[in-house]
Amino acid sequence: MASLITRRQAVVAAAALAVVPTAASATNRFSVISISNETQVNIGLSWRWSGPDWKHMKLAAGASHWWSHKYDRPNENRSPDFVLKFDSDGRSGSEYNDTRVLRGNAAPEQNFDLGHKYAFRYDGPSKRYVKLIDLG
Repeated sequence: MASLITRRQAVVAAAALAVVPTAASATNRFSVISISNETQVNIGLSWRWSGPDWKHMKLAAGASHWWSHKYDRPNENRSPDFVLKFDSDGRSGSEYNDTRVLRGNAAPEQNFDLGHKYAFRYDGPSKRYVKLIDLG
């Protein structure tokens, strides 16, 4: 014989499920920014988190990279500006610098999937220049 669940049992079960932690309720400890290079050229980058010192790298064609800033306290959900400079001229030997301030996602862990997503894509049919698109 099938058992019936009383209204009281259903309410108690729903309340118990409401207290179970989920990924959405995890403590945020980092701001994460994620960038993909969807072009076929290597892109020179310089970046900093509001400090005076610039760091440099090349983001290879088809590659992805993420950066993170550790919060001073859990769930701070604020970070210094992440300033990115990149060479938007895809031709070798040419340089046309573009500078952007990027926004990160508050995240409980440091990985690409949790970051605020950006992508380098070609700007125009000649594929000479690249631009940075905010994907959200």
